[in-house]
Amino acid sequence: MAYLHILPELSMNYTVNRPLNDGKATARIAETRALAPRIKDFDSWSAVWLEAAQKAEKEQRWADAAAFYHNAEFYLPAGPVRNGLYAAFAKNYALAMKGVQGYEHHQIPYANGYLPGFRLPAKGKELATIVFNGGYDSFVEEFYPFLEPLTNYGWTVLGFDGPGQGGAVPQGIYFDYAWEHFAKAVLDYFKVDAVDWLGASCGGYLALRAAAFEPRIKHVISLPASYWGLDMTLKQCTPGQDKHLLSLFRAGDRSGVDALCAEQMTQVPCFRWCITQGMHITGTKSAFDCLTSLDKHNLEGVLGHVKQDVLLTEGEDDHLFNTSWVYRIMSELVCAHSVTTRIFTAREGAQMHCQVGNSGLARMEIVRWLAKFHPGMTIPADAE
Repeated sequence: MAYLHILPELSMNYTVNRPLNDGKATARIAETRALAPRIKDFDSWSAVWLEAAQKAEKEQRWADAAAFYHNAEFYLPAGPVRNGLYAAFAKNYALAMKGVQGYEHHQIPYANGYLPGFRLPAKGKELATIVFNGGYDSFVEEFYPFLEPLTNYGWTVLGFDGPGQGGAVPQGIYFDYAWEHFAKAVLDYFKVDAVDWLGASCGGYLALRAAAFEPRIKHVISLPASYWGLDMTLKQCTPGQDKHLLSLFRAGDRSGVDALCAEQMTQVPCFRWCITQGMHITGTKSAFDCLTSLDKHNLEGVLGHVKQDVLLTEGEDDHLFNTSWVYRIMSELVCAHSVTTRIFTAREGAQMHCQVGNSGLARMEIVRWLAKFHPGMTIPADAE
């Protein structure tokens, strides 16, 4: 998981108001590469990135510090240390974005707190509004470089952390399968009646769930298509143990589930991350309770309510999701206005989760698909 996690961080870090090929970016990439040999396990991962974050902050390299603080907190268990690192991330990110033209920070009142995010107004005439949310582990800020180019084509972008994401978790606002509540809060706050909606990673499930019960969403993109909250965790098990774990879970064997998860966490780093992160975002204290919460994230019986135009995507070598789920989702979208599916391949360099390796291709596929529904939106033939 680590090698995937750092790439969006580097993207965020090196594209805030600077080109990728400038000298500073080259120096920062070299700095990151120099840190890598010191990382041996989860503990050293956090320690190395924390040291780098504190150094960057002292040098007032705010974007670097924000990225490094995010890395430092990423694999930690829930608790005050991790929440404190989020606060350090948010502080440095705000400093990095201060004065960036077109960037508006917003806080949407929600539950007993707020949901942080941003609004990026369209450049020129606004032709549409698109809402973005991430998934299981994301901070909305790391998607800024992916989303900002959409403003060139006439979209106003609303990107926010929902319950269980980014800045919501330290406030005790935990992951919620009924994403339509979050959708309502965003749309009410900005007083918009018609939007496109993009969900990334586990946000692919969340976007489809929101669309099923929020008619103000007109077109929805699932990047990638995700069906069930336990799919990702079960996929990380050693061979055969996924069926064993699911059997124990369905039988309600709390001690058996917790014991097997503890064993798997020592054997499979990505499984350990799934459970540690899951407990963090759900506010649970045991593996069994974490899986119980995630099990509610299920599109069975929901997809028939989706009446919008839908774009489903997948990477053929997605290491987190089972690609086969996209076919079940297609078959259950019986009331959708239209369904388009795009499988990204290794030949395109976009076969991985969320098209890490060629995210620009994924973005342009989304842009071209959405542009069909917005008269007057012109997409250059040679656009990236």
